[in-house]
Amino acid sequence: MRNIILVFILVAILIPAALHAAFEYESILKADIGTPILDVTTNPAEDMVFILTPGTVLIYSVGDQTILDRIPVEKQFDRIAYQDKDRLVLTSRDPSTITILKFSRIYDIDLSGRAVKGNRDAKVTLVVFDDYQ
Repeated sequence: MRNIILVFILVAILIPAALHAAFEYESILKADIGTPILDVTTNPAEDMVFILTPGTVLIYSVGDQTILDRIPVEKQFDRIAYQDKDRLVLTSRDPSTITILKFSRIYDIDLSGRAVKGNRDAKVTLVVFDDYQ
């Protein structure tokens, strides 16, 4: 009986300590959008945040803390979700609609001081990175 009482006392002492959990946190994004935010989603890499506002999807860079682009959409949409392969799913309750947008990220590459073949102002630029060792 004495052993059972000791076990209960030990359990009573140790359980509250085991149940206490602490979290560390830091703010990685803080922005004043300036318009009502209806919904938010991120890409799997979590480097971009997609913010649905009335009539616009804002693509926000977490690292640069800037808006990368704006996608105009109908004002009826009130929910947004990220889907595989760079797709955004927009839905609305009234009227009950769904739209899936496919987007591609375009990167600017500085070609100043580089060898260029063809028109420098071409709409498409092919860049080859080679290592001749």
